[in-house]
Amino acid sequence: MGFGKAFGLGLLIYVALNFVFALIVALLLNQIDTYFGLITTDPMAFISGLFAPILILPGTAWLTLGILAILAATPDAMIVALIVMIGLIVPPILAAIIAGRTGEGKGAAFGAWFLIAIICAVVPLILGIIGGSLSVEVVTILVYILSGVINGLFYGAIAALSASEGF
Repeated sequence: MGFGKAFGLGLLIYVALNFVFALIVALLLNQIDTYFGLITTDPMAFISGLFAPILILPGTAWLTLGILAILAATPDAMIVALIVMIGLIVPPILAAIIAGRTGEGKGAAFGAWFLIAIICAVVPLILGIIGGSLSVEVVTILVYILSGVINGLFYGAIAALSASEGF
């Protein structure tokens, strides 16, 4: 039961926080109508957007899209760059900690977050192929799956470390 609870709560927290941060960025950029317009015009892109931040590797989220983007931003765009960085870092860490605390052991916590990362990487891939925005190439499929595996290992370790019991 610990695995299911860790998986469900971790996935729910991750997707909900991605929605909140995407909403904040849309509000800051004054594009809230465009953001919610995707629900009716392109629902696959809207749903993919909730899962797609897992495709960004942790190092890229911290350094390239984080610190370097903030330093390179104009004063007007600095708050948006900061929110984007926080939006790429906080949801997976918080979801991993929740998965770790609700899992009944380190193995369940790690496995739950690893599965969350794989599912979150595969959903945009499948929706992109169905919607026609992604071509079915081996390299594209490998990049999506490998980013899920790398994020699963990185944040799965955080989930396992935050678990309160042993294997």
